[in-house]
Amino acid sequence: MGNTQQIKQRLAVESARLMSEEGIDDFQYARKKAAQQFGIADTFAYPSNEEIITEIKLHQAIYGSAGQTRALHELRHTALNAMRLFRDFSPRLTGSVLEGYAGENSRIEIHLFTDAAEDIAVILMEHAIPYRLTENKLNFNKKSSKSFPKFQFFAGDYQINLTVIPNRQLNNSPLNPFDGHSIQRASIKQLEKLLQA
Repeated sequence: MGNTQQIKQRLAVESARLMSEEGIDDFQYARKKAAQQFGIADTFAYPSNEEIITEIKLHQAIYGSAGQTRALHELRHTALNAMRLFRDFSPRLTGSVLEGYAGENSRIEIHLFTDAAEDIAVILMEHAIPYRLTENKLNFNKKSSKSFPKFQFFAGDYQINLTVIPNRQLNNSPLNPFDGHSIQRASIKQLEKLLQA
């Protein structure tokens, strides 16, 4: 294993630990924090998201407990309830809750599709759900990213992020900005199947 590969492996392990134990959901932030801890400035040695996910799963297999499995199950049920509330907006679950490496501090990431973001605010207000409006940057091509409205709120102990994307992008999955691959997404039916497995 070459020196760069060893550094990459070390950063992947530490990024995974940070994401598992400190509730960090942002891969790039975890990579940078891990690199700072080891005094590594070479971004070519940064591990990919997939390499970090592999290490997260390994970390959870070694150090995890029934608590992590329970948290993932609860997060997925909470996500399903939120998706049902917004079923008219073709909700898609994405991120760690879908991919199975979420812990109790993870956020639920859901994409909604509408050309009128205010429709989401109306539903939240009708259900007396306090929320915060921010932005989420997504890449639909390798050249640039675009900001979309993001509604953040809590369902019990879990934070839910609803990113509102125009209808025309429903069948066009955003790209992971780090590796350029399409991110995974699941519909209500797909999540229901996952919960039955």
